[in-house]
This record gives sequence, C-alpha cells and structure tokens, in this order.
Amino acid sequence: MDSPEVTFTLAYLVFAVCFVFTPTEFHSAGLTVQNLLSGWLGSEDAAFVPYHLRRTAATLLCHSLLPLGYYVGMCFAASEKQLYYPSQTPETWRAFLLLALMLPAIACTLIYYWSRDRWARHPLARTLALYALPRLGWRAVASSVNTEFRRIDKFATGVPGARVIVTDTWVMKVTTYRVHVAQQQDVHLTLMESQQHDLSPDSHLPVQLLTIRVASANPAVQAFDIRLNSTEYGELCEKLRAPIRSVANVVIHQSLGDLFLETFASLVEVNPAYSVPGSQDLEACIGCMQARASVKLVKSCQAAAAGECQQCRCRPMWCLTCMGKWFASRQDPQRPDTWLASRVPCPTCRARFCILDVCAVR
Repeated sequence: MDSPEVTFTLAYLVFAVCFVFTPTEFHSAGLTVQNLLSGWLGSEDAAFVPYHLRRTAATLLCHSLLPLGYYVGMCFAASEKQLYYPSQTPETWRAFLLLALMLPAIACTLIYYWSRDRWARHPLARTLALYALPRLGWRAVASSVNTEFRRIDKFATGVPGARVIVTDTWVMKVTTYRVHVAQQQDVHLTLMESQQHDLSPDSHLPVQLLTIRVASANPAVQAFDIRLNSTEYGELCEKLRAPIRSVANVVIHQSLGDLFLETFASLVEVNPAYSVPGSQDLEACIGCMQARASVKLVKSCQAAAAGECQQCRCRPMWCLTCMGKWFASRQDPQRPDTWLASRVPCPTCRARFCILDVCAVR
C-alpha cells in the first residue's frame, strides 16, 4: 500500500473509533450525532422519550455509513486504484463496497420498522408498553417518564455512552444504541462487583467503580447493569426505593478519604520493608491503641535536601491505617489531586516525609 492510503486509513480508523466511542475531545468539538443532528432530534429535557427514539435511530444510521465513508475517501486517497469504477476494482474492494452498502440498507430497514405506528415498534416503546395500564398505550408511560426527567431532583451520572438516570419511579440506563428502563417498584438491585483503580484518568485520583444489576420482576423486561463511582453510591440509595443486595463481600468506599486510604496502603506495600531489630518490641499504635505499630518512616532520598524529605528518628509507633489518616488529614481538601505527591510532618517528631518513605515493618 502506498503512503497516502496508509495515512488515510489510519486517520479514518482513529476518526471512526472516536466517532463511535466519543471521547471528551469529540464532545467538546461537537463531533457527535446528538450535536450534528440537534435540530432534528430536539431537546432531551423537553421530551426525553421522543428524543431517544430519534437519537438511537440516527446513531445507528450514522455509524452504519462509516464503512461507505471510508470507501469514498479511498477513491480520492488511492485514485490509481480507480475505486470509483466498481467493475474495474479488485474483488476484495468490491466485496467491501457491497458490505458498505448493505450496512446502511439494513439500518434503514430496521429504522423504518421501528418508526411504524409512530415508533410503537421501537425497543424503548415496547419496553414502556409493558408498564402501560389497560386501555392506555406506551405513550402514557412515556409522558410520565418525560415529566419525571424534567425534575431537578433526579439522580444522573455516567459518561454519555453509559448514563445512569434514576427518577422517583424509573431506573434508566442510556447507551449508544439503546435505552434500558425499569420501574422502581418491581426491580431487584444486586451489587455484583467493585473495581478499584489507583488513578482516574479524569481526576487523577483513586476511584472505585461499582457494578449493580437491575433486574425487573417482569421477565419480559431485560435486566441490565449500571456502573457508578462509589462516592455516588449514597446519593443513589437515597433516590432508590428498593434496597441493594450484595452477592459478595464488597467494601464500598463512599468518601474520598476511604479511597485514599486504600491507595495509600497499596503504595506502602511496594515500598521497601523495614526490619525491626530483635531487641525491639512493637507496641500498640499510639493513634488507635488497638492495632500494633506496623510502619516506620525511612527517608528514601539519597541527597540531604532532595525532595525536602527529612530523616525520621522515631521508632515504629503507628499502624498503617492511622498513618494514612494522619497523611490525609494534612492535605488540602480542595486539591485532592496533589495528595499522593505531597509531604507532611511526622506526627511525632515533625520530620517531613512522603508516601515513598512509609515502610511496612517486618
């Protein structure tokens, strides 16, 4: 392959991936289906259900056109291949063109099927119809969803491709191609798992992500999973009517301090251990007086003034948890992104140290 077509292929591949899995930069630049077709889609706040009926259909069609867009672009990037004459192109390119034409054709057929009977066959409309009262259609349920979504007391979180919305009556998950809906009064909520990440790419802070399964008592309603930050768990529980069960021993860190202590302990584990002399006995931690002292501050910097850390002469007097709480208490609560790299004074002798100086006692 020549250089122009390789360059175009790589550039188009990056564009296609970003257009489908829209990062923050694409959202800021307005390169999303919602922004490009905002005039036709309308306002989500004004009419939540009609907006997402059109949005899911438009998203499916736009994404199905991406292969055809690549073929058209290659007609110019590799003009010597004469791709604009399908009869003269190699079989591989003819097969690709056929696939590129079939995808939007299938998408249009599916969208036409959804739009019949005023969108009554759309998956979202069919789900809402399961909650409709006798003699009332899915539109009455949709009107209720629209009204509750406009209220300012709803719970909403998540990235654009996996938003979680909880109103007084409904639990919803908005994805790229679908909107999952379940009624609060007949759902079973189960905390499936938690994932701990030392650093979040958005805030550069430790984060714990919870996965909750939402299953309706109605077997016709498909179950779905929602993911959210553990710090939002308390707010979610306040909005939910049903309790959340846990299938495993999952510890939920609902505050930034809890998350920091978890990260603090994991970082101390990788630091060099401190060997206690045989003649020295470990006493109870002077912070909690419950656990035994388990950490010692040992300056890891070689130069005397490097990093502004100082040598601590204290014997092991603190447990890991109390030392982590002391470290967190000396931080600026408005600047949590600086906590891991900061230095604090020893709680006993006031010698300054960083996390790299905290060594587990062996």
